[in-house]
Amino acid sequence: MAEDLPVTNLTDRYLKSGPAKLTREQAEAYLKSNGRNAATLLAAFRASDDTALLEEAMEKFPNDPRVDLAAIFKSGSSPEEQRQWLSAFERSAPDNALANYLSALNYFKAGQSEQAVQELSAASGKPQFQGYARESAQSDVEAFLAAGYSVGDAKVFGPTINPQTPINSALRELGQDMLGLATGYQQSGDQASAQTAFQMTVNLGRTLDAPDGATAVGRLVGMNIERTAFNAMDPAGPYGAAGQTVQDRIDQLAQQRTALMELGNQFGSVAPMMSEQDWINYRDRQWAFGQAAAQQWVISKYGPR
Repeated sequence: MAEDLPVTNLTDRYLKSGPAKLTREQAEAYLKSNGRNAATLLAAFRASDDTALLEEAMEKFPNDPRVDLAAIFKSGSSPEEQRQWLSAFERSAPDNALANYLSALNYFKAGQSEQAVQELSAASGKPQFQGYARESAQSDVEAFLAAGYSVGDAKVFGPTINPQTPINSALRELGQDMLGLATGYQQSGDQASAQTAFQMTVNLGRTLDAPDGATAVGRLVGMNIERTAFNAMDPAGPYGAAGQTVQDRIDQLAQQRTALMELGNQFGSVAPMMSEQDWINYRDRQWAFGQAAAQQWVISKYGPR
C-alpha cells in the first residue's frame, strides 16, 4: 500500500522547491560541450531564463521553426516584431496548424478579423499540430545532465513542464475570440458562417484534448474551448453521426473533465511514494504516451490492490 512506503528524497525536494534553473555558467558549459545550435541554445535559454541565449538563436537560426515559435513569445517584443516571427513560423513550418492559429490570434488582437478568419481556414487543412514539447524536454534533460544533475533530478527538475505555457494561454484566448466570431455571425443572421466558426472552435478544442497530450492542463484547455462552443449552440440540436445532441456532447465533456481531474488527484496521493527510478520512468512515459497514461501507470503500481 502507498501509505506504507517511504517518501523519496527526490519527491520531497521537488515538492519543496519546484523546477530548477541553471546558472549562466552552467548553461555556457552545456553549450561548450554540445555546440551552439538551435536546439541547444533554446534548451540553455529555457534552463536558465537567459534571454541573450534566445536572442542568439533568433539571430543565427531564424528559419528554424522551434526558434520562430520561441521568438513569438519573447518578452518585450513589439507588435511588428511578433508579426515578423509569426510569418517566419508559417514559412518554416508550412504544415503546422499551430503557426496559423497563433497568427489568427495576433490578427484578432489587431482588430483584423478577416485576416484571422483566413488563418483559421488555413489551419483547418493542416495535417500537423506541433509545439515541439517532447523534443524540447529531451534537450532540457541533457542540459541538466551536463550541469551535473543526476538522471532522476534531470528528469524531474530539468524539463520545463509548466502547465501554464504561453501556447496554452494563447490558444485559450484564441478560443474566446473564435467563439466571439461565431456568435457575431449568429447574431447577424449568417447561420452558415456561424456554423463554420463554431465547428472550427470545436476542432481547436479537440486538437488540444488529444488522449496522448503531454500535460493534463493542455487537455483541459481544449475541453473548455470545445465546451464553450457547444454552450453557445442549441442544446437540442443534432451533433455527430450517431444521433447525438449538442447536450449529449456537453455531458460527455463534463464526464471526461471529471475523470481527468480525478486521475490527477489519485496520482497526487501516491506521487510522494514514488522511487527515483519510477520518477524517471514516469517522465519517459509522459512524453511517450501522454500524462494520463503515465499517471495511470503510477496509480496501478502504487495504488490500493
